[in-house]
Amino acid sequence: MHAWEAGRDETFVCRTDAAAQAVLSQIKTCIRANYSNPPAHGAAIVTTILSDPQLRTSWDGEVRQIRERINGMRSLFVRALAERGVDRDFSFIARQRGMFSYSGLTPDQVRRLREEYAIYVVGSGRINVAGMTEENMVPLCAAIADILR
Repeated sequence: MHAWEAGRDETFVCRTDAAAQAVLSQIKTCIRANYSNPPAHGAAIVTTILSDPQLRTSWDGEVRQIRERINGMRSLFVRALAERGVDRDFSFIARQRGMFSYSGLTPDQVRRLREEYAIYVVGSGRINVAGMTEENMVPLCAAIADILR
């Protein structure tokens, strides 16, 4: 049996390498079609919301709440790191905007967070601020403080 593997899980099993390559080619074609031609229903939902004054007002309010929550997590993150004795200046994170932030952590520090604390940060040090909560802030900042020592 021949298989094409994605990570550790086999996606399909074929009798020959040639059959496995043919199936892989078809899978890639399907994937390309899905990403190149996304469904239109998302755009229709957006049009409905933005065209209705009441729905638009509600949406604006929800987006404002999300933005305020993320900005609050940024400020809490910077304070919590300082409270744990981190000497490095992370104040730039509170001034950034968006769901993600470049933390300045090195690839080795990111690896240690993953291996020692099961905290996942992109190898470049980009961290998901939207995924931060008041509940996970203490263990997150304690782990970062530890790897920075």
